[in-house]
Amino acid sequence: MLSKILFLTVVGLSSLHPARSQSTPSVCDNSTILIDSRRALTAAQECTTVAGDIVIQYASDFPATIEFPNLELVDGNFLSIDFDEDIRVTRLSAPKLTTVAADVYISRWVNLTTINMPVLTTINRVRLNNLPSLTSANFLSTLETIENNYEVTNTSLKEIRNDKLSYAVFVEIFDNKALEKFELTALKNSSYNVALRRNKPGVEVSLPALKEVFYFEFQRISSLEIPELERAIGHFVVNDSTVETLEAPKLRDVGGWYDPSISITNNKGLLIQNSRSLKSISFPVLEAVQSDLVIRNNSELQDISFPMLRRIAGNVGLEGTFESVRFPKLDRVGGVFSLGNDENGFNCADLREFKNNGTIRGDFSCPQYQEPPTGGSSQGEPKEEIEDRLNRTSSGTGFESFGSFNAFVFAIFASAVLSVL
Repeated sequence: MLSKILFLTVVGLSSLHPARSQSTPSVCDNSTILIDSRRALTAAQECTTVAGDIVIQYASDFPATIEFPNLELVDGNFLSIDFDEDIRVTRLSAPKLTTVAADVYISRWVNLTTINMPVLTTINRVRLNNLPSLTSANFLSTLETIENNYEVTNTSLKEIRNDKLSYAVFVEIFDNKALEKFELTALKNSSYNVALRRNKPGVEVSLPALKEVFYFEFQRISSLEIPELERAIGHFVVNDSTVETLEAPKLRDVGGWYDPSISITNNKGLLIQNSRSLKSISFPVLEAVQSDLVIRNNSELQDISFPMLRRIAGNVGLEGTFESVRFPKLDRVGGVFSLGNDENGFNCADLREFKNNGTIRGDFSCPQYQEPPTGGSSQGEPKEEIEDRLNRTSSGTGFESFGSFNAFVFAIFASAVLSVL
């Protein structure tokens, strides 16, 4: 059923004309070349340019290698549908392919080990999904231009590297059981998210050029390089990781975008938790967290210091065995401030002064931890006051650097469509 929905969604906008054993020009000019047999494959292999989509559908007589030796340009999608577990294909190759105008979507080839597209540079979106035997996909490194998404899910790739790609809407790397390194060294901007989840524990992550991102979420990582990151407009999350140091030397704002009709990024702002090897954090120029600040269950972390942090629109939740907690510039917490510390003799006096002088607008608890509220914007500061303040302070932290608000609307729409597919 899933594959049929995909077929209708991606291909159904054009008339579907099955590949026929005619002259090469007729096949290549079809709005869709449906490859569902060895015979159809043989006809398509003569094409240099395809006017529409290439759709590969399961066929029992496919060879072990599906190759398009002459193909250079696809003016539509390059995708697969209706693949069964007994598909024998182990290799997909298009050695001359440089451009796919729409999407490259390869899914459910359980025996596929290799995708060979060594000169592919330009596509709209890449989705590699449910390819548990895949160990090589060289085009992930050659891509220079993507209009939308860079997604790799459930493969056996050990490394994902690219030093040419500067922009993507989504970067989602999920459920890759063998992944050890993830490097997008040219990526400067992701207008929706950069996220790694449920991959092999201990992934090394390098994003040395990244300046702006909407949602930033990392799980099961052992290192994170983000020396240029300045804004995480939605949230910044590191969870369930073995990273020992976490540094964001240029990060100034987290949660700079705010919609008063919903909760502030669902109470995610700056969230660092469940990372038991974490010994130090450094956010030396961070000035504003426009939602919640939560640091919990990082048993080796002894010191928390945000030397330039002034405003937290939501709640603060800190829990651990800290020796010191310092916010020397803090002048506003819109919600509650809760710190739980099991160390005997921890001094809460300096933090309590924030409550006494009105910096903390909600409840204060220290050293006993009380769970901050979830949902809604915050507790203690009226939504209208938060909204007014954020309108005044959000200049330069919103969408202008991403081109337009329409880009974000498109990203949300794309996310909804992908969830259906």
